[in-house]
Amino acid sequence: MTRNQITEVFVVRAAPADRPELRRTLEKMSFEELEQAHQALISQQELGATEEKLLRIQAERAADAAMHQYYRQKEREPQAKAEAEQQEKQDRETFRQACREYNISNIEANFSLIRHTLGPNFNLYQVGQAVTSGAVQAAGATEQEQEQWRQEAIEAHNLRLLTADLPTLRKLAREAGARGPVAPPQLDETQRIRAAERIEDTTYPPLPEEFRDGNGPEQVLDASFIKRCSRETYRLLFDRYGSAQITEALRTRVPGNSW
Repeated sequence: MTRNQITEVFVVRAAPADRPELRRTLEKMSFEELEQAHQALISQQELGATEEKLLRIQAERAADAAMHQYYRQKEREPQAKAEAEQQEKQDRETFRQACREYNISNIEANFSLIRHTLGPNFNLYQVGQAVTSGAVQAAGATEQEQEQWRQEAIEAHNLRLLTADLPTLRKLAREAGARGPVAPPQLDETQRIRAAERIEDTTYPPLPEEFRDGNGPEQVLDASFIKRCSRETYRLLFDRYGSAQITEALRTRVPGNSW
């Protein structure tokens, strides 16, 4: 390039007001100095272009990574939702068991409080520790809930007896004999009144001495009959005469004994 061409390269980059002074400065420089300055300018421009390219590449990579992460999250949303629903279902079952175990009410407020305090995937031990230590102030079970749990426990016990095989029944009989008769628990006056009210409100008829299983002949309704009758007959007996009478019959109406 000629001296004038190099000079114009610098002058056009300057502000209009600064161009006369810059031109006079450049005219005082030797041609060699002008060429060196021009080479420095070219190197600076190339460096700037390289840096700009690197920044653009980095920005594109960051954008690609962000989009990849976004689409991965979108793809996993259904699975994450299903996992969260399954975990909540498991937590509700654990909570239901904890209600019976630690005598707390099976209400949504208690569930939300326990899950918020312990976090998801809690276990029975953690609930027990939280409730007994006072870390969670859960509402206690109502009388209706306690009565329901008692009836369900009786029904489950009767069903176990009904479906148990002979060795299991013999084992249970030996264990019951080893324990001896169980004295009824002492009730305070309020409990006796409530128990009497429940008896008075009972609408179950007395359990008959004989009953028909399905279309068969009438048979003696003793413990043996209850254990071997069909599930439909057992459910009918349970619904018609109440769990208390069925339990009493299993205990006292033993073949060979009078009742």
